[in-house]
Amino acid sequence: MASGKKIDDLPNEILLKVFTYLSIAELAMSVQYVSVRWREVSQDDKLWRNAVFSPRKDVTDEEIVKYLENMPALRSYSATRKTSNVVIDTLCECCRNVRSIDLHPSHCMTVSLMQKIVQHFPQIESLKVLLPYPVFLEQLKVAELIGQCHSLKSLSLGGYYQHRALVYEGVLIPIAEGCPSLQHVHLGDCGPVNEDIQNLLGRKRHKLLSFSCKIFVTKDIAEHVSECTELQHLDIENYNDDLSYDDIQSLIKLTGLKSFAFRFCSEDVMNNLPMFFISGSFSQLVHLDLSESYYMNDILMNSVFENCPQLRHLNISGGQSLQNDGLRHIGRCSQLEHLDLSICMDLTDGSMEYVGAGCHNLKTLDISACYKMTDKAIEYIVKCQNLQVLKFNYNDLTGSNFHLISTHLQHLDELHLENCKYLNELYIDELHKKMVHLKIIVARRCKEPYLDPEEAVLLLD
Repeated sequence: MASGKKIDDLPNEILLKVFTYLSIAELAMSVQYVSVRWREVSQDDKLWRNAVFSPRKDVTDEEIVKYLENMPALRSYSATRKTSNVVIDTLCECCRNVRSIDLHPSHCMTVSLMQKIVQHFPQIESLKVLLPYPVFLEQLKVAELIGQCHSLKSLSLGGYYQHRALVYEGVLIPIAEGCPSLQHVHLGDCGPVNEDIQNLLGRKRHKLLSFSCKIFVTKDIAEHVSECTELQHLDIENYNDDLSYDDIQSLIKLTGLKSFAFRFCSEDVMNNLPMFFISGSFSQLVHLDLSESYYMNDILMNSVFENCPQLRHLNISGGQSLQNDGLRHIGRCSQLEHLDLSICMDLTDGSMEYVGAGCHNLKTLDISACYKMTDKAIEYIVKCQNLQVLKFNYNDLTGSNFHLISTHLQHLDELHLENCKYLNELYIDELHKKMVHLKIIVARRCKEPYLDPEEAVLLLD
């Protein structure tokens, strides 16, 4: 900076650019107290529009309140644990510009709390809450208040509460009839409310961009989903063991999908699902999750790799019938970055030869509980030189090929080796010496029936 010039001589545009490199905590607790001008610039909407205040779990309620009192421009709040009502009260009183609220699942919604949110944040656009349980009338009143949120675009109602269905029959009706701007609906585990979900899908079918639900899938549900013409993200966890391919065939109409998750597929669905991909309907997929499907097979996976060239995320965890040949053409998905093959117990070291040869952009690989893999698999995996996270839990590794990790995987940040019972600690120590930045996670084998999770993990960091 030229002699005699000070930082206060910078125009607001440059000062604003400097502030973009600071955290919202620094903006709130430090920057705004420098001067009146700095306070005004530090509260510019450009700095807060995409920022989320998500305090660490160890931050006390009193500290959170102090932060909120100094964040009048806050747009998004996300809780990492249950907090007292004082926190929510402070959010309502001091952060009147909030557009997104994500409450921790343990913080069960009440009618009075929802009234407060609607009153103070009529412009709320995103809401993630757990409905009150088990009183039906309270659920209904909360849902009626949610239905009054005319700007609401994204709604998540959580999932299971104490292992019982969360949403009562009739509760989704005021949400379906209200919320005219709703585009993203995430219902969690709803239990037997299929008619209400069909009503919701029917009313929002031309607006919905994403929909997720854990449900007993039926033909009627699938047909209502298929009528959501703008849908880009679909996430379904199926509870119907007898679901047939004919029941879900209508989903083939969703040609604009970018993300498709369908977990716990039946054998008939798995055997016929290749038609979805061969038809070209799902050629735009970026994210695919077919996990927890025992009947995963090689034909299905080859149809995926041959027809989904844009795929970046693939999760087929639990595909216990998948063989090595199912990964033969994985290299055709050259943009693949995240691959979860955990609990695919028939895969051997040879499957990693296909991964190493074709997945050069891979950043995360999970091959936990692939019991037939040995240290030799590492010889192929290290060809994926952009790997950042490698999970090799519950395998019979000894660590004899760890020297290849230090020479080939320079970008690796995390190595998960939990419950590898034959692992030689000497190899771990040697790897840690060569890659001091690498976080190596090794869980001790538990001799007692219960061991505190925080005590069960050893971080060599």
